[in-house]
Amino acid sequence: MKKYFIIMMLSMVVIISGCSDDRSFTIDEVQIDAHIQEDGRITVQELYTYTFDGSYEGTTRSIHSDVKDFEAFLTTSDDPAISTEGLEKLTTEEDDDMWKIYTESNNETKKVLYSYEVHGSVTKYEDVADVTYAFFDSDNETDLGNVMISIHTPHQTDENMHYFLHDDEGGKVSAVDSGIQYTNSTLQAGKDSEIRMLFPAEQLSGMEIDEHKEMELAILQAEEELENRILHLDTATSGITPVIWGGIVVVLLAGAYLFFVHPNRYRGDKGSDYLIRVFEDTDPLMNSFLKKGSLMPESFIAALFSLKQRGIVTMSQVPSERTEGENTYRFSWGKSKTQLNEADQFLKKWLFTKRDEKGAYFLLESIQEDKDLSDKEKEEKAEIFHNEFQKWKDIVMKQDRFQNLRRPFAGFTVLSILSTIAVSGLCYHLLTIQPISQTEQWVLTIILGVLAILSIWFRRQKWILWILYFYILIFPTLFFTINTGTILSLVFYGITGLVVLIIPANYWIKEIRKRKYAVRHASHLFATNRYPTSSEPDKMERILEYAIVIGAEGKFTKVCKELNLPEELKLTFPLIYNPTATASTFNTSNMMINPAVYASSSSNNNTTSSTGGGGAGAF
Repeated sequence: MKKYFIIMMLSMVVIISGCSDDRSFTIDEVQIDAHIQEDGRITVQELYTYTFDGSYEGTTRSIHSDVKDFEAFLTTSDDPAISTEGLEKLTTEEDDDMWKIYTESNNETKKVLYSYEVHGSVTKYEDVADVTYAFFDSDNETDLGNVMISIHTPHQTDENMHYFLHDDEGGKVSAVDSGIQYTNSTLQAGKDSEIRMLFPAEQLSGMEIDEHKEMELAILQAEEELENRILHLDTATSGITPVIWGGIVVVLLAGAYLFFVHPNRYRGDKGSDYLIRVFEDTDPLMNSFLKKGSLMPESFIAALFSLKQRGIVTMSQVPSERTEGENTYRFSWGKSKTQLNEADQFLKKWLFTKRDEKGAYFLLESIQEDKDLSDKEKEEKAEIFHNEFQKWKDIVMKQDRFQNLRRPFAGFTVLSILSTIAVSGLCYHLLTIQPISQTEQWVLTIILGVLAILSIWFRRQKWILWILYFYILIFPTLFFTINTGTILSLVFYGITGLVVLIIPANYWIKEIRKRKYAVRHASHLFATNRYPTSSEPDKMERILEYAIVIGAEGKFTKVCKELNLPEELKLTFPLIYNPTATASTFNTSNMMINPAVYASSSSNNNTTSSTGGGGAGAF
């Protein structure tokens, strides 16, 4: 037995090993030589040293900027500035800022040279030219070894030249005779490395001025402020850490207090018998509304049962008009003298469109999924149903019994305003100390201010609050330097947002609270097979109707099976005579009542960034 077990385990290892991709490659060295031309173009040559372990079809290079004349060559030279004349040119294929370079490789080391021009990445002011560019950014999925990037100015002089390195702790930038040079022993995958360079504007003699203003002093001040923020970030955030902790405690205590004192909590009689009476005395349509918090497309079934209980319609099981040998349910409009409201009249006009010698009737199968119809036809029928349902729903919701059921909760209003002020204030403070650019700070602050004002003005609208908290949780992860203070602030935003979104903004009036609690209690009894039954068929059928209305028919049909009604009661009590078929027939997932989501085609407009970025790899 042990021998067979060992053989089986070894077989599994062999299978798993055979299914895995054992190929790998490394980029051992990257040398980039970039020359800024007098007309503002940047001519670039990049030399990559690949080591392939396994078989590959080629390499890749993604560049997120306006690139022209991309070409690739094989070379044995170690000089990225080598002339491409006489080199073996490789086939390339471009797709959405990604170039595939076809060069088959198998267990070898290879040097590949890329040559291209970058347009639109140099900004010329009256006094200086500004180049902010990243040859690699977070899209790069491969570690790059021994990276060296040389950027040369048009006149290749370092006079009045300034340079800065952003978002790259492992790299270094230094001045050389002809410009600047960036070095990094390992630029990890997914890391940004943005270089900013200033040099005299007169060197761009072939380029027109982009903005007629002097910017050197302003740019240098902005970079100095950015550097100071980086140096003092930990100190600045540590000062507000106790305040954030205090805020978290206050929010949790306030949330717990409001949760327990909220008027929505039912505090009346919670006896099971009493709640069951309340549940069964409530109109089926109201129970459907209370169960889901609104009238849903499937609520039309509750409306039919409501008409049945009021003696306006009768229900019977009849042979299917669509499928031979099968049955469906027929709702027949009677001649009751019960006064009809506007919603009842609309329901009759909407659903009861067929007529025979017994009068107007509606077959449940008319909205059940028809396998003979195409998907398009099903969508059209569902769309028609949905449109009519919306009209009926609007009429129902105008009835007095559905009006003014909720009241605003003052405690939520106070919580909403104070929490908005707290999180927006903290977020703005962090914006002023985080090492981000002035443009980013202004844009992010404006968006924050607009959302904060809207959240206070529409303080009871949770969708506005949801947008605010989503914003303040997302943008710090994208733009902020992550340290203890940033993480703690995100925790504060998350907890505060959770509390605000959990606490109900309104509360139900007393009578509705009682009926909602009764619905919830009945649902629990149905789910646990503890709902009281009866030996009287008419009462059991009525209970099954309520179970269908709140979506609990699956459990209760098992109880109904035990009745074993005689054949002569089949017409009188069609629901409980065959409860399994009832549960399947009234399953709304098989009905064409919800229109499918139509796919909308949209054109993808691909744009490039003048600030560069991208990555390198192989395929």
